[in-house]
Amino acid sequence: MAEAKSIPRRASGGRLRRLGKAALRAIPRLYAVAVIVIVVWLSYRALAYLVVSLFTPSRAPAQITEIPTHLDEAVLRTRRADWRGVEASAHPRVPPARYHRIDGWIQPDRFNGCAQAGCHRAFPHAHRPEVRAFLNMHATSVHCGVCHLLGEAEPLVAAWYSLDSGRLRSAPTVLEVFGWMTSDEGRRQLAEPSRADQTRLVSLLRAAAREGNDEPVLREMADHFAAVRHASPDFQRLVEAAREALPRRFRGEYGAKLALVDRATGGPLLNHPGTEAAVRAYLREADTADESRRATLLAAVHPRRRPQALHCTDCHRVEKPLLDFAAAGYPPARIDMLTTPVVFRMIEHIASGQPFYLPTFVSPAEESERTRPDSLRP
Repeated sequence: MAEAKSIPRRASGGRLRRLGKAALRAIPRLYAVAVIVIVVWLSYRALAYLVVSLFTPSRAPAQITEIPTHLDEAVLRTRRADWRGVEASAHPRVPPARYHRIDGWIQPDRFNGCAQAGCHRAFPHAHRPEVRAFLNMHATSVHCGVCHLLGEAEPLVAAWYSLDSGRLRSAPTVLEVFGWMTSDEGRRQLAEPSRADQTRLVSLLRAAAREGNDEPVLREMADHFAAVRHASPDFQRLVEAAREALPRRFRGEYGAKLALVDRATGGPLLNHPGTEAAVRAYLREADTADESRRATLLAAVHPRRRPQALHCTDCHRVEKPLLDFAAAGYPPARIDMLTTPVVFRMIEHIASGQPFYLPTFVSPAEESERTRPDSLRP
């Protein structure tokens, strides 16, 4: 009986051993099959990619190839980071197309009543190609009313308002850091900077970058200052470079705009007060109204409009400027730049319709000689 019971047990053990040997033989075969499948699949994908890339190349992303050239309503809802072609370039050509070159993104102003009412574009100066670029540059950091609304006092009482809230705020941080770096006290401190001076400088630059729609140049400048030792020659070289570069970050990258202050409310004057109904009437009737009715509608929309917009040298001059730059928070070094009359007189010269003569090193000598006034000929 005992021997009869052991026979099935031995037979069962033999089957297990055979199964184990078969499994061991199958493992390398399965491995080989898996390797073949993977190689075939990868070869197919590589060949397909080669054929597709050669005969049907994919287009570059729109964020790189379709950088907008006009700051229209759709673009106003985007940010600089949405356009990789802008982020990847140190000096991109971005809106507005009528300005020669702006090295950063322009922040939308959602509180400018002139543009938000539906009457004017964000960059409204379009009719005079000689000066519209210069005027539209102002629109990136100065509210329309500064030049076009009658002020309640002279010099004009102006202050900064936030592009995020529409409320008054202090002067932009980038002006603060530029003022400190160019002041006598700041020059003494940064000539022999402490760790605290380095920390303050990095903090101010990063705050200025955040205010300026995450402006990459300011952000990178802050990173460079943070990466070097405060007592090293590299830090001093960065300080000198920053003093030269910061004024180029003053075009629409403040995170704020300058506006007249409304004495009645104490806030920024961002549109003609009490004209909501007049604006609706104008938008409703403007396309069908005759010239007389249109003039009446426009007068109702602009009750505080200046008969003539301010000229450049009304504000950009040393003696009694109409706009008090110091009261608005501009540092002395920036005020010196804003009141240097050469550029502004040139703009007024062009705006008045007088010819503009390029120097000989810009245009060919014979063309320069042909167009030179008799009074300037040798």
